[in-house]
Amino acid sequence: MAGHLPKEWNGKRVAVRFASGRGFDARLVENNAGGITVEPIKEEDAEEDEEERARSAFVPGAAVRYVQLLEEPSQGQRARPKRTAAKKPEDPAP
Repeated sequence: MAGHLPKEWNGKRVAVRFASGRGFDARLVENNAGGITVEPIKEEDAEEDEEERARSAFVPGAAVRYVQLLEEPSQGQRARPKRTAAKKPEDPAP
């Protein structure tokens, strides 16, 4: 990850992706030359115990491929669902 992210992104939802292609969505807490600090986004239907409550984590900049600003979900929408395989459209009967 080269450079700093805009200050306006702090507190917003972002997609963090690694060189391996894996990543996660989180809320950006802050960023600096060393990396970014993020908080996980809790899914509404996910159960959590006290140990799993949202806490911030530092991700070194060298491990980050890119950070993308995500749209905030509108009222009534939940966080993005986990990725699932796309379904192929069914062939219509002849």
